[in-house]
Amino acid sequence: MSENEVLKTFDSHYRQIGTATRQAAHTYGFWHETFHCWFYIIKEHELFIYFQKRSATKKDFPNQLDITAAGHLLAEESVTDGFREVKEELGIEITMDQVECLGVFPVEICLKNFIDNEFTNVYLVEQEILLGDFQLQEEEVDSLFSISLASLKKLFNDPSAKMTLTGYRQKNLHQEIVEESFFKQDFCTNAQSYYNRLISSFEKILENQRRTID
Repeated sequence: MSENEVLKTFDSHYRQIGTATRQAAHTYGFWHETFHCWFYIIKEHELFIYFQKRSATKKDFPNQLDITAAGHLLAEESVTDGFREVKEELGIEITMDQVECLGVFPVEICLKNFIDNEFTNVYLVEQEILLGDFQLQEEEVDSLFSISLASLKKLFNDPSAKMTLTGYRQKNLHQEIVEESFFKQDFCTNAQSYYNRLISSFEKILENQRRTID
């Protein structure tokens, strides 16, 4: 997305108050609206979450593990227009009956020369992603990795912990299976409260699934 594209801006209660460019929103910390879509799968009583590894050429957070598919919502877009990001970044078509809405997570991140105040509209899709099921937008996404919920919690609770993940890399339209090791610092910067709420939501989903089986 261009730094000059226009976004809606909001007050701290999620009431629209105007518009601004993406660059201005991140320079002055204007509240704006984003879309997050997490893919996950439950296999053998464990829940696995898909992360994309951002391209090395990305301006912000290159080579970091991030939301499966996400993006900023433009001033003229509705929240559900954000599902274009899934098609653009992953090449995967989904229908609204596959989607579960987790609600809106406020996120506040303040880094040097980057103030990110977002109302993130968070959605889940329970769908396994296999080699050949996707077509990555290579200038945006380098690869996809899945990590178990238990491993994710361990990484976030112990910054020294290291996990070797299996995933799929795509380059020049060629896809291959790869293994790569990650620490907590390799995950894209986000508010800890966001990850805590996300992990709690996945824990409830897994517990409900286990109760259904039992």
